[in-house]
Amino acid sequence: MATHDGSDDVSRRSFLRAATGSAVAAGAASSAASAQEGGNQSGGGNQSGGGNQSGGGNQSGGGTGGGGKTWEVVVGPGGDLVFDPAERVIAPGDTVHWTWDSDNHNIAPGSTPEGAEWEGHPEIANTGTEYSHTFETTGTFEYVCQPHASSGMEGSVVVQEGGPETSSGPTGPVVPKNALSLAVGTMGAMLSTLALAYFFIKYGGYEDQE
Repeated sequence: MATHDGSDDVSRRSFLRAATGSAVAAGAASSAASAQEGGNQSGGGNQSGGGNQSGGGNQSGGGTGGGGKTWEVVVGPGGDLVFDPAERVIAPGDTVHWTWDSDNHNIAPGSTPEGAEWEGHPEIANTGTEYSHTFETTGTFEYVCQPHASSGMEGSVVVQEGGPETSSGPTGPVVPKNALSLAVGTMGAMLSTLALAYFFIKYGGYEDQE
């Protein structure tokens, strides 16, 4: 006649507790990952409709040149022998507006795209002078301040379709938003399976004894 001791009941209860605990842990991990994914999605982002842009200078919406934007460049800010910013990336039809913040500077074009017409501001000017130009031709327009060229006072305007937005996108592979949820869910399932296997091996081998 087969006999049993209390170990069978203990093993069954232990097995059920382990299985339930593993399933709950996996479910909680997946829920947390899903909640994090949903919380990280923005409904519209931080887009500015004109205002200030980082990277030097201000951008004013509306501008000239058929509704293009106007981008600011400061000439000799605070007496420094630089253009700020040294490079402006804009779209065709946008306007660059230079403002002199110190004396004895000019804007002398260097290398320009073929067919482009831009004379710059060759006259030496002082604080308070303003100059604007609307760029229609794509390419890179380089310029210098002739009195301070030896000091490295030079700048450029890069005209490209899409403007600066085409230069600020992701530079590497884009990871799917559900990647974290998938990884956590997979890990939870693996842990659950290992836990079940462990308790099955440890407690599932009892046999009836005569």
